[in-house]
Amino acid sequence: FPLPMNDASGPDGGPAPQVHPKFFYAPIVVFTYDYDKDELDVFGIQLERTDDARVYTKNTCGENEWLAVKCQVIAADSNMHEWVSHLGNTHLTMEPHIIAIYNTLRQARHPLYTFLRQTTRDTLLLNWGARLSLASFEPKAFGDYQSSAGVGQFMQLIEKMWSRYSFFEKTCLPNELVSQGFTEDVQIPAYLYREDGMKLWNAIGGFATDFVDKVFDSDEAVASDEVVQEWAKETTDPDKGAVKGFPTSFEDKETVAKVLQTIMWMASGLHAAVNFPQYDEFAYVPNKPWHLRADLSTIPKDDAEIREWMFENMFPHINTDDDWLRKSTNTLVTDEHAAIDSLAMVHLLTTPSESCLDNLSDRFERVGREAYDKFLKNLNVISEEIEARNEEAEKANKAPYNYLNPSNVPSSIDI
Repeated sequence: FPLPMNDASGPDGGPAPQVHPKFFYAPIVVFTYDYDKDELDVFGIQLERTDDARVYTKNTCGENEWLAVKCQVIAADSNMHEWVSHLGNTHLTMEPHIIAIYNTLRQARHPLYTFLRQTTRDTLLLNWGARLSLASFEPKAFGDYQSSAGVGQFMQLIEKMWSRYSFFEKTCLPNELVSQGFTEDVQIPAYLYREDGMKLWNAIGGFATDFVDKVFDSDEAVASDEVVQEWAKETTDPDKGAVKGFPTSFEDKETVAKVLQTIMWMASGLHAAVNFPQYDEFAYVPNKPWHLRADLSTIPKDDAEIREWMFENMFPHINTDDDWLRKSTNTLVTDEHAAIDSLAMVHLLTTPSESCLDNLSDRFERVGREAYDKFLKNLNVISEEIEARNEEAEKANKAPYNYLNPSNVPSSIDI
């Protein structure tokens, strides 16, 4: 399975040095899958995009050199994850939908807003805050000193992602999986995002269908609903929402239900899946660093010296002096404290929500109560299945996967 990161990034494949400096390769990674052992392993890594670029394998590298090469891949993945998959593909992609929903369905007090209201809570406020902090354009911006890509560059990556975006293709979970090569016949060990995600996707789909059936008694009622048609126009107008792939009009109940399903999935399951693993993966900074301070051109020749060199010269700085800790609430702009800042940020980003999918009963008192009650029963079944599997995983000394447990999945992007 090739993993060519600059197919989604750019502009020229890197490495792209930043202040101090920082480095960002755009690697190609090839994985192998052993069907007998049910194991996925790294076969080879190419860091640079030149015809004579070296291909690293664990059989042609020293043990610590192979570790350093994999760290470069992880740092690139961390940048793509945080800025493109997380900020771009959920937070910012949800924005035009929220504004279009507010400008049409909310203003008209349309019954569909009861469903969609749950997906819009707090997101615009959070995105405004992100523009003033993580993604600010200013000296010593957090995104510049904390990540290898830097603010200007990761905004280019998001723009490139958005230029290729299509609503149903990229945000419907089944379509998104197929676009990544994960058709139903492709078996990957413990691909729990797909396993739990499809359960949640289907449950949301059933809820959306039942809710639409409550609101509309026929396809003709959909086609003649002026507010719903205005919602479609507002969302797709190039000068307004500009969401490519979104229906330009609604002619039937099935399409409305599919749109509701897709928006709720983006705001709940998709965001939860990319956001909440961040503390577990990023908190130990060498495991998922947002930047590296050295590329491999200065790596020691002696393999035995590489591991110590990585901590002293490659990984983000760490400084826990008492004076900095006292000032930390006012200062998040110093490269020497990058590791601590990274830990603080992922701790904040993974704050649990108070409005998860399974505690919205009071939001559907007027319309959709029966549909939500049925949805809640399905969510409880999914939760029980995930919790039972996690108990077995812990007995086998394996990590649990609880990020798509409905009791942990917010109904909106509220953190």
